[in-house]
Amino acid sequence: MMMPAASLRFSTYNMLDLFDARGSAGRAHYTLITEVIRGLEADVLAVQEVRAGQPETARARLRRLAADVGMQCVVPDPGGSGPGQTALAVGSRGYHCGLMWRPGLEVVPGSFGESGPGRLWHSAGWATFRVGGRPVRHAVFHATPFDRRLRTEQNRLLVSMLTDGSDGTLPLLIGADWNGESADRVADQDRLYEPRDPYGSVPWFEDLEHQCSSGHDESGNRWHRVDRSAGEVLVTAGLVDAAAALRAPWQPTVGHHQLDGYGSWGITRRIDAIRVTRSVVPALRAYAVTDTAAARRASDHLPVSTDYAPADIRSA
Repeated sequence: MMMPAASLRFSTYNMLDLFDARGSAGRAHYTLITEVIRGLEADVLAVQEVRAGQPETARARLRRLAADVGMQCVVPDPGGSGPGQTALAVGSRGYHCGLMWRPGLEVVPGSFGESGPGRLWHSAGWATFRVGGRPVRHAVFHATPFDRRLRTEQNRLLVSMLTDGSDGTLPLLIGADWNGESADRVADQDRLYEPRDPYGSVPWFEDLEHQCSSGHDESGNRWHRVDRSAGEVLVTAGLVDAAAALRAPWQPTVGHHQLDGYGSWGITRRIDAIRVTRSVVPALRAYAVTDTAAARRASDHLPVSTDYAPADIRSA
């Protein structure tokens, strides 16, 4: 069912090495991914893990994906003077991010920006859409899966990229694979939105170094607990987790897939999320994780969506 014109749906989806596999396996994976994307009925979609060795190949692949799911991904040049810019944020390691949107949604010419190779472990990109008569920025980001301290620093860098400059006060929604835990608290309640430490019930293994602080007690026994420092940076910067703002039931986005190393330990996590500036919070209407058989087969991440009413975005 399509959303009414008064509201928009923004979704985010890590597509698990899309275009990396060849032959029948690659074709089957692509078919599943396109099936899941069509089912989202997103107005704007942030995607992670467009795989390609060269930027131009990655841009062509994002254009192909957009065409195959009935979406667009080219931001016009100002004045219509050129071919436009494919909304693909080039990553440094062959993993790229992109934005796609439904036909008819007005994207501001020349508004696409990206982090650029080497600044982030993966990448970030953003574009501005005119919705309900006002400009609203939508962004995509893919955080590092390694080094929790680097993740914290790069979240700080992301905030500065998206909020600096003359257009830094625009209402903003970011769809991302954050590769870390939320630190948001439920409004008017003295508790975290996240119901538990996802790593608290498992013994120490090496990959926990990327997610947990740890040490030894007086008896020499190792302890560990989730490190929410990267998430705390986002909270402090005023980027609100849409799920927490809406008090949506907690649902994991990873842990279901055979290729998830944490999932093999029985760990389920919610590391895919949409964050918004405080001006957007009053406009939020709904939040959902797409947990279907197709989505579970297609990727090690489940898509996340947020519906919002542009007319209810608070003025800066």
